[in-house]
Amino acid sequence: MRQLLQRVLILTFFWSLVGCQSVPVKTVPATTAAPLSSEPGEPSVEIKSPDSSGRATELTKDIVFNLLAGEVAAQRGALSEAYAYQLQAARLSGDARSAERATRLALHMDKDDLAVRAASLWVDLAPEDLTARQLVVVLMLRQNEEAPVLEHLKAIVQISENKDENGFLNAMAAINRELKRDTVRKLMRKLVLAFPDDPRGGYALAIAALVDKDFAAAEQEADRLVAAHPDWPKGYLVLGRVYLAQGDKAQAKTFLADAVSRFPEDPLLISAYARLLVDAKELQPAYEQFLKLEEIEQEGDSASYWLGLIALELGKDEAAREHFLRLISLNKRADVAAYYLGRIAENRAQPKQAIEWYQRVESGEFNDEAQVRIVRLMASEGAVGEALDWLQRKRIQYPDQAARFYLIEVELLRDHGTPEQVMALFDTAIGAMPGNNDLLYARGLYAATQKRVDILERDLLQVINNDPKHADALNALGYTLADQTNRHQEALDYIRRALALKPDSAAIMDSMGWVLFRLGRYQEAIGYLRQAFDKLPDPEIAAHLGEVLWVTGEQQQARQVWQGILEESPESEHVLEVMRRLKI
Repeated sequence: MRQLLQRVLILTFFWSLVGCQSVPVKTVPATTAAPLSSEPGEPSVEIKSPDSSGRATELTKDIVFNLLAGEVAAQRGALSEAYAYQLQAARLSGDARSAERATRLALHMDKDDLAVRAASLWVDLAPEDLTARQLVVVLMLRQNEEAPVLEHLKAIVQISENKDENGFLNAMAAINRELKRDTVRKLMRKLVLAFPDDPRGGYALAIAALVDKDFAAAEQEADRLVAAHPDWPKGYLVLGRVYLAQGDKAQAKTFLADAVSRFPEDPLLISAYARLLVDAKELQPAYEQFLKLEEIEQEGDSASYWLGLIALELGKDEAAREHFLRLISLNKRADVAAYYLGRIAENRAQPKQAIEWYQRVESGEFNDEAQVRIVRLMASEGAVGEALDWLQRKRIQYPDQAARFYLIEVELLRDHGTPEQVMALFDTAIGAMPGNNDLLYARGLYAATQKRVDILERDLLQVINNDPKHADALNALGYTLADQTNRHQEALDYIRRALALKPDSAAIMDSMGWVLFRLGRYQEAIGYLRQAFDKLPDPEIAAHLGEVLWVTGEQQQARQVWQGILEESPESEHVLEVMRRLKI
């Protein structure tokens, strides 16, 4: 069947060409060679031109023959022959597409010399084709980094101008693949000097240095750009980025504040400055800058998004609501906006409105949390049965997300059901989706809270068997064995494997400290627990660190750790439990 289809396609192509024989085609420059003919015999890679003029004014039988022979040769895997036929077809017909096909065949064969020949013809036939120009540059530099490519680079800049693109960045993308960084900049500087009135060249040079993390060169290029083109806002923007890349946020903020005062209507500068203000926790000034940006960008969404977030942080719920409603009206970031509108309604004790907004969160980063909040709100209103029915409908409606809805239902039953109901639901879910790591991992963790180490061990070992690099499962198994059994050496082995996979994880460092404590290796334990607490001042880590410090005689330090947590979270069960157990 496949061969039949190929023959049909070839014949269709042939007759479409025959039907166009009277159509004039683009002429090409004369070459020194003779055409491939339609007579039987193997073609040669040395291709000759049709006649002394080298011109073809209509679709001849030789053009058709070379086109079809090239297709057949390619299908047979005879790529050298296919290349020869396609290149000859391009020369005879002036068809840039045939030259492009020949170029790509040569690249597929890793024949750069043939590719350069075909790509050069491609450029001759389609001088405004950006891809052809970039490819010629790449191929020429691959053969010789001193190749004369400057004229092609100039053409790339001019072609890009017609496409409303930064041609200097397009040119840099071409040469960046084949040359050393310093050679790239030297060649780019030659290109920039050819367009002295275009600031985008200096911008590309600064960006190139930034990408290479040569911050001194980037600052030099950006300074030169701003000095040469003081009325071009993007120069100030890139210099601000250089300051940021060097970690000098204060200098960047001061510089961008001045730039915004010089260019009060430039949206990119205002946005960059406002984000720096947010980073510096200067929320009210940031809010004012984003208000200006919202006025300038009538149809933009970025300003309204940030305004909504900042207004929430400032306690301006009504203002936040207006900004998120604007996003909804623009149909921009609608899922995010609906989520926050749900949060606002929830804060205002409007559960029905909150649920309606959360139901509009159909995708994105807040989708899972929105579903959980819908269920919790239903349950808090006494509609537990309705919430369960809703989850079951969702499982049917979205079978590929069934595991997620099962886990949400588990959370609901944990708060409003019994442990037996929770475990029964897990059994049902895993029975329906055997081997699902998310469900097995969740049941294992829940089993640990019920002191069912046997279930935890069975489930987590299956997860690890399915995915030996599941660091969280290794950690959970190791921590539970350390905390609830005397199998401390086994626990240590699992936690070591987890830490090797996630060496920067505060949770795994905490587990390592805890198992070392259980093994009596107190000083090592304190080292890991301090690292964990420095990374994540979490109540559970604080409880562990405080307990080890207390046992080793550092009672004052232990009290300081616990007190710091209790000041932030007076109801912290982890810290209060260890203090009760140690009778403090």
